[in-house]
Amino acid sequence: MNKISLFVGIALGLVFSIFVVGISLKIAAPSVLLKEIASPYEFEKTLKILEDRLNAKEGWHVTEIIDQQQEIITHGGADAGKVKIIKFCNAKYASEMLSADESKVMSTNMPLSISVYEKSDGRVMIGLSNGYMMARLFSGRDEGLIMQKVVSEMEEILSFTHFRFTIF
Repeated sequence: MNKISLFVGIALGLVFSIFVVGISLKIAAPSVLLKEIASPYEFEKTLKILEDRLNAKEGWHVTEIIDQQQEIITHGGADAGKVKIIKFCNAKYASEMLSADESKVMSTNMPLSISVYEKSDGRVMIGLSNGYMMARLFSGRDEGLIMQKVVSEMEEILSFTHFRFTIF
């Protein structure tokens, strides 16, 4: 009787733990995977500062700026307000990342992107993927080491916002 009770208790505890962890991950995922930073400047100035800082940082260059607001309107969607996506790349890091066949799938995240958008209350925000979390997920692998370098350089580029990558 004691062994059965112990087994049932352990099984129920395990099921409950899995349930709690799943809900916790669902709640935390947006802040873990994506970062949103308030800009101290208006929309166009924020966009220009980011473009200039990316192009000035050794090895980095802006490949494209997408006017997402215009794309939406042009293709039949309702105006979502000011949203621009800056696509940028570092050829050295991209080359290192894609040199092994096992890591070529990382090309789905290339070039990197930062968005600048204006919320309905007028606040200008910068949105980006949480590179710190990605680097942690790939720690111990070459991809993780490359991502750590990217994270460090992105923090320098975004230093005008006093931003630092964190898990949460």
